Amino acid sequence: SHHSSLSAIWPVPVTIVIASLCYLIGYLEVLYQSITSPLAELVKKMELVAGGDFTVRTSVLSDDELGRIKGHFNEMVEGLAQRERIKDTFGKFLSVEVARRLLDSGDIELGGEDIEATILFSDIRSFTTLSEAMSAKAVVSFLNSYFAHVTEPIMERGGFINKFIGDAVMGVFAPQFGSRLHVDDALLAALGMRERLADFNTKGLMPETVSFGVGIHTGPLVAGNVGTEKRMEYTLIGDTVNIASRIESENKTFDSTILISGDAYDRLSPGLRKRNSFEKLENISIRGKKKTLT
Repeated sequence: SHHSSLSAIWPVPVTIVIASLCYLIGYLEVLYQSITSPLAELVKKMELVAGGDFTVRTSVLSDDELGRIKGHFNEMVEGLAQRERIKDTFGKFLSVEVARRLLDSGDIELGGEDIEATILFSDIRSFTTLSEAMSAKAVVSFLNSYFAHVTEPIMERGGFINKFIGDAVMGVFAPQFGSRLHVDDALLAALGMRERLADFNTKGLMPETVSFGVGIHTGPLVAGNVGTEKRMEYTLIGDTVNIASRIESENKTFDSTILISGDAYDRLSPGLRKRNSFEKLENISIRGKKKTLT
């Protein structure tokens, strides 16, 4: 009697067990998907961030561990975006090449190093006459437009802008900053600047034709951080800088546009010498130097 009763009801618990297992498997599948799908989405967004897209954000819909991970992800991306904005902003005040070198070397202490480099100075002729009838705002607007034209060749040839001094610009070409043939690059930049200045004048942005002088000299100098622990500037110091500036000013004497020193000429590649014509001028005296300069 008992055996027959059990035989009659045994399918019921088996059905319950099977139904429970199906429910459990379904529940685990839903639970698995609820974890893996958001994680897969988060991984994709991490890949976008790794590629430089700092506009990516993820939705936070819960207060569990996954929700907190998403929240921290958003905070991290916002921090990276802010750092990128800071880098972009200050990259306009500090050369990218210099910033990269300082970051790679980790050397942000006061001090310098001896390097071989070529210095290019450029200055507008008769700038005082050009600007005396202009408002301060108009002068700044003119200089910004002028610099936008004439400084591009410096960067295109692997040089960097060390500083703007009023209407003058100082460019630096050195192997440490990506210019292996730094003398060639400086001269090619000067020739490019002359072309860009012609484009500037063609556009008629100024009522008068703007002309400039370029001076180039190569040699040893000291490059490094000068100032105090709280406020420093990466700059270049030495006779090479001073002589390049002096050569630039001699354009007024010789009624020329581009002057280079004999040292720079001697270090030009033969091919560049053949493609351009040069005229040797009389030597000039440099203050504090016994030897005259070619």
